[in-house]
Amino acid sequence: MKVKEIKVEWCENWIRKQFERLPFENGGIEANLFWNRAEKSGLWVRGTYGSPMSKALQKLTVVETVSQDGKFLYNAFKMAKKENDTDGQAAAGKER
Repeated sequence: MKVKEIKVEWCENWIRKQFERLPFENGGIEANLFWNRAEKSGLWVRGTYGSPMSKALQKLTVVETVSQDGKFLYNAFKMAKKENDTDGQAAAGKER
């Protein structure tokens, strides 16, 4: 069985599209939901580390822990802001 070569660039484009589809600006995607979507896309295989998807995610996002009353609720990926980007538009791949 031949393994498909996945490029980091493909993963970056896929990640940007996921965030563009959010119904609100600067929103996040719950981590488990993100990984389920990535797996269904065929760009990530569960149990792999250091994959192109992981590299793209590390480059484009930050992890935000959501808690209430000091109790952990979930982790979410959010697009990282680039330097000199005060409103997050450049990080989300949108033109100003």
